[in-house]
Amino acid sequence: MIYLFYYKRKWVRFLEEKTKGKFKKEEVARIVRIALVLLVILAGIGSIQYLRVREFKNYEMQAEASLYSNLAGYGAGEDRLFAYSNDGAKALDKNGSAIWEISYQLDNPELVYCEDVAAVADIGGKTVYVVAENGIPYNYDVIYPIVKHEVAKQGVTAVLLDNVSEDFIQLYDINGNLRVDINTKTKIDGIPIDIALSPDGKKLVTLYVTFQGDAMICKATFYNADEVGKNHINNIVGQKIFSENLLAYDVCFLNEDTVCVLLEDGFTLYRMTEVPELICETKPKEPIVDLLCVDSGIYVITETAEKKRALSFYDEKGNQRNVLNELPEYETIAATAEEIVFFSPQRVTIYRANGSGKFSCSFEQNLEAVFPAGGNRYFLVDGGKAQMIKLTNKTRKEEN
Repeated sequence: MIYLFYYKRKWVRFLEEKTKGKFKKEEVARIVRIALVLLVILAGIGSIQYLRVREFKNYEMQAEASLYSNLAGYGAGEDRLFAYSNDGAKALDKNGSAIWEISYQLDNPELVYCEDVAAVADIGGKTVYVVAENGIPYNYDVIYPIVKHEVAKQGVTAVLLDNVSEDFIQLYDINGNLRVDINTKTKIDGIPIDIALSPDGKKLVTLYVTFQGDAMICKATFYNADEVGKNHINNIVGQKIFSENLLAYDVCFLNEDTVCVLLEDGFTLYRMTEVPELICETKPKEPIVDLLCVDSGIYVITETAEKKRALSFYDEKGNQRNVLNELPEYETIAATAEEIVFFSPQRVTIYRANGSGKFSCSFEQNLEAVFPAGGNRYFLVDGGKAQMIKLTNKTRKEEN
């Protein structure tokens, strides 16, 4: 800042000498101020651009935390790592500290989450635990074995229940009060594949598969659990039946009002403020290897006949953007709207959503998973423990 004022005075004197009184001193100072503002704006743009393409060469260990010796599973939200076992579940922050931890006894636990709220259900059992944003646990029991469950950001849960020849989809509030009860018959509606609950807990989408002769038929059913749904039979506000023998295998909400149905050859987007409206039906030219839904769109990995893989991003309106034309070797992927983590047990490669490389490193230990933790921080899962790291360009010698 001192240098800016120095050069300002210098340029004022220079312009006064060159213009020989043609401009008033105040006018010259104004011109210089405008020039300085433009320089600051250009410098800011340059800094932003640098941060968008900056590549890190190393990392610092920030913290380490124990998970469970009988770890059953894990997952990560924007700023926390979830871990669960048959005996309990916990959420850890970027510093390895417990945000909350609960105890239970479940035979086959499975954890799902939405923003800061998590729900653990006993798959095949009848118990659900919901942990609110403040860490307070709630629990309730259902009448039939649980097949699948989802949770919304205010603690509303959707559970899919199996009663042999019929299924039930029930919505409960965080206190375990039944809000919506949907009954489906296996012979009529088919076998459930997946369910998705909107972040606000007001909309639900199911995928079912049935057979007509030798033909497989998949269909998506859209439910509204709010006032609009009360005016429709069984709260159904829309349905889509897909082409014969086309597998629809997953459904998710990209945001409050955008639904994505994943198909074996592409995906379909719907806008669902109250009832579903088709946005687009997309089928990439090359065969699809993987599809990943994030908050604002879908990452699609395709593969050519020569086994060359490419990564594209489709936003919530179906607009495509090429991200990478050549991918590193990997076994699994974790992604957010901002970046993609390609992971193998001893190698991690990270790219930004704009296609610029962010980090690549080999690890001595065999990692189980790597999750973005926001900013330049990441969760590494290694056996029964988690490590929290931060990307840096410092060398190991400098760290010591």
